[in-house]
Amino acid sequence: MSFIYDHVRDTENPQTYLQHFKFGFTNSCKLIGAGFVGIIHAFCPWWYPFYTSTVVIKSFKKLVDSKRHKTELLDIIPTDYIYKKHLTK
Repeated sequence: MSFIYDHVRDTENPQTYLQHFKFGFTNSCKLIGAGFVGIIHAFCPWWYPFYTSTVVIKSFKKLVDSKRHKTELLDIIPTDYIYKKHLTK
């Protein structure tokens, strides 16, 4: 049964199973809801402007702040990518 706990404990910032469940379930439900709102926004752009992107960005921030996904982040996003390419003029 160790395979159940390996994922939640085998990181720099280990969690209990319940903490992992709560984070994953809550975050996923918010993203699913934001996806449905995004579909509505696609048809009627004046409804819910930036709602879906805000939910996705907040979700991303939670993942970064959790310090559990450093390897994934470094593999996918180059260092300073967001700051240099998108937030400066």
